[in-house]
Amino acid sequence: MKILDDTDRKLIALLQDNARLSTVALAKAVGLARSSVQERMQRLESAGVIAQYTVRLGSGGDPLRAWLLLRYGEGFSCDDVVPPLVELAQVRSIHSVAGEIDLMVLVETVGPGELADLRERVAALKGVDDVTTLPVLRTALERG
Repeated sequence: MKILDDTDRKLIALLQDNARLSTVALAKAVGLARSSVQERMQRLESAGVIAQYTVRLGSGGDPLRAWLLLRYGEGFSCDDVVPPLVELAQVRSIHSVAGEIDLMVLVETVGPGELADLRERVAALKGVDDVTTLPVLRTALERG
């Protein structure tokens, strides 16, 4: 498959926010014809970029949140590591930071098993040298 373009990434982001969006709504949001969006969606599904459409649990489902602290491998940078992270549905935010850690990635999963699988996927990404996993036990304050 060719590299994802900005429109592909926008479609993916829209579906991550609401997997029930219609093709017409997606087309309107990205400024393309419905048929063009349908073709893109079929390509993304065929290539395995979109593996499934799923449900994200609300506050009653108590998702497991965790911070993944990443360090780059020698010769790698944010530009190498961030694009594949953006494509992971469980990733909620990515922060480039200074210090011993290069990236802080907030993820949300349905439980420890999915978190373990996600951590392994992230650790296997090209350019990632080390991953430290910090599960969130309790959120004392969250604004915005």
